[in-house]
Amino acid sequence: MTNRPIITAAIMVLACQAMPAFAADYEYSSSLQGNLAQIGVTEELHGTVNGEGFGIAVFDSLADYTHVDLQGKTSAYAPYAGSYRFFDFHGTHVSGIAGASDNDIGVVGVAPGSRLYNYAVFDDNGWVAHDLGRRALDAVRTQNLGGANIVSVNMSYGPSTKGDGFIDGELEIFDNYTDDFVIVRAAGNDGRKLRYEPYSGTASTELANLLIVGSVDSNNRLSRFSNRPGGACISVRARCPASERMYNFFVVAPGSDILSDYPGQSLAIASGTSMAAPHVAGVVALVAHDAAQKSTALTPTQIASIIKESATDLGRRGVDAVYGWGLVNAEAALAPVGDVTIETAPTVGATDPAAKQPKATKKKKKKKWGRSRGGGRRAFSQSTIGTGDLLSGMVVFDDYGRPFEANTAAFIGEDSPALSERGLAVLGLVSQRKVADVDTGEHAFLAWNATGLDGKATSALRMVAEGYDLSIGLGAPELFLMEVPSANRAAAPQSFSRIMFSSLGEASELFGEAVSIGYNAKLTDRLTGHVFGLTETGWMDDGDEQGLLEAEPETEGDADFAAAGLSYRVADGWSVGASYAVLRERGTVAGMASSGALSLGEEALTQFWGTNVIGDIDQTFTVSAFYTRAVINSSGTANSLFEDADNWGADHYGVMLDAKNLVHENSVLRFSLVKPLQITSGTTSVRVPVGRELDGTINYVRRNSDFDGSALPLEAGLAYLAETGAGTFGLTLDLVDTNLNGAGERGVTVGAGFAFEF
Repeated sequence: MTNRPIITAAIMVLACQAMPAFAADYEYSSSLQGNLAQIGVTEELHGTVNGEGFGIAVFDSLADYTHVDLQGKTSAYAPYAGSYRFFDFHGTHVSGIAGASDNDIGVVGVAPGSRLYNYAVFDDNGWVAHDLGRRALDAVRTQNLGGANIVSVNMSYGPSTKGDGFIDGELEIFDNYTDDFVIVRAAGNDGRKLRYEPYSGTASTELANLLIVGSVDSNNRLSRFSNRPGGACISVRARCPASERMYNFFVVAPGSDILSDYPGQSLAIASGTSMAAPHVAGVVALVAHDAAQKSTALTPTQIASIIKESATDLGRRGVDAVYGWGLVNAEAALAPVGDVTIETAPTVGATDPAAKQPKATKKKKKKKWGRSRGGGRRAFSQSTIGTGDLLSGMVVFDDYGRPFEANTAAFIGEDSPALSERGLAVLGLVSQRKVADVDTGEHAFLAWNATGLDGKATSALRMVAEGYDLSIGLGAPELFLMEVPSANRAAAPQSFSRIMFSSLGEASELFGEAVSIGYNAKLTDRLTGHVFGLTETGWMDDGDEQGLLEAEPETEGDADFAAAGLSYRVADGWSVGASYAVLRERGTVAGMASSGALSLGEEALTQFWGTNVIGDIDQTFTVSAFYTRAVINSSGTANSLFEDADNWGADHYGVMLDAKNLVHENSVLRFSLVKPLQITSGTTSVRVPVGRELDGTINYVRRNSDFDGSALPLEAGLAYLAETGAGTFGLTLDLVDTNLNGAGERGVTVGAGFAFEF
């Protein structure tokens, strides 16, 4: 090394003569300050976050602190002896980029609300900090002890050796300040790969607060003059793991043709990594200001990690040898970084960013909500909680413990009404393939394989004898319970099983693939017993991105349903019945998929009491009416925001009219008018996280909400199935209104199908 090993990170282009700063207002100009929008800094962003309360140290030449954009906010220090007779262009220009005031004059900096601390490590003749800046760094630490809140130190300089980013021994000095501030270093203007930097420590932890900044032009291409990280290491040896490679500390920012302040109340355009670095130093102040407003204290290492992880990926996917982590992005840095979680604990912490490794690719993490079938359900349905007031103002936390208001509309009843799947499911029978159809007179059985609209097969075996019938199915229960009319006695309607299944409401979606068993036995001339059961193991599946939602691991869920009933024949073709049923769930409550912090319970037990009337009006028309009352209890919400379900009440009722052979031989026309199962009584109690304290204590608000018993949803359905000589024909029409008594959402679905027989 020479006696004067340091020069400024040279200004590559002085594109125009200095212009008066008072001449015009260029702030946020798309043509003259497009560099701000390029990194996500806008006037609207500055309206909420501008770096106020935090400082930026500019290690450079003496800046013009009397400049209209810098006066009143810039303090100048000369920690080293030297000649300081003149304000210098370089220090002034760098200071303006980082924090020029938003005063409707000249230009505006990345963090206009921050204070600037100009430490003159260059005098009129050049570099004077021959201790490699230790005295200046100590001065910043002293300022912080006095309350300065300096969060970034901008170093727009480097060694004179081409491709060399640091002076020997400089990094060993830096690692004494890991917990003090973010160190922002210009990459240099040699247009080449950076060289290996010897360092005796572990750079990924001891220098985790270091950011090396390259330059890009207005098109986000690496500036021709900018150094790039390559595969160089910061380690004891020239070969090292990825975490110690230079690209893991590297980001880029605009550095070509940047308009900023010039001594003597002027402005000028210049280029260089010297101009790129203060963009990053300014974003550091914005992140710190935003976190403070969120009562979150971030360490320098955490801020550096946020800036890297939120950078816009350029070049090859992931962290690469040209752009490092990518283009610094202020807007993304102020948004959630990493996983977003809903906390239920008393306090919130942050991950250790020093332990993070470079990412091969940047992927958006899918959230797990709802079931795989039919597109899935959100955590709550409209029939359960009809308003977002219960969770309004809820906050979620990113990897760094920063709170963000959750988009609760994304998972509380925002969807259009889910149209009846029962109607569409009957069309699966259109594609049925009969395997056997045997009737011996004394006994009969009918076996078939039917494929539904979702491509899943349903198989069934039904046996009928004098006084009893037994049905066993594997697949979609909707197909199992829907019959095409036939002269075969085994195709007789399973009225009890169908009514019991409809009583499940949304919980019926738990049984997309189930084993179904129905058994009817004649006990006396007038009394008949009925049994119906379902069992299935379900699974949670990936859903769409839904704003700020908790990323839950995939969760197993399973359910069993059993029903028993008696029917009494009061007259020929007419009977009344009573039933009792139990739904046992694990992983869902009343069919509502919920897990983790939004779990309504790890286990749930729902009991159903019902009554029904079934009768033949004549040989063509059959009518059935039913009413079911359900009571829901859950347990296992210790790690949830919600309390257990406690005797939630729900009801379900409706009427169905079947017309056999009315339109065509071997046809059925079914009309149904049903109030879906809906929770109408009970109270939901929830602890809603609404913010945090500086020490990490989470502020919760307890809210209770009664279910809306006045809501009256309605489903009206029309289904027609017929076997013809040429094949099977099906037609469905479903109408849904989520609330007849108010501004309910409405929907219509129509389906048709035809299967040829050869």
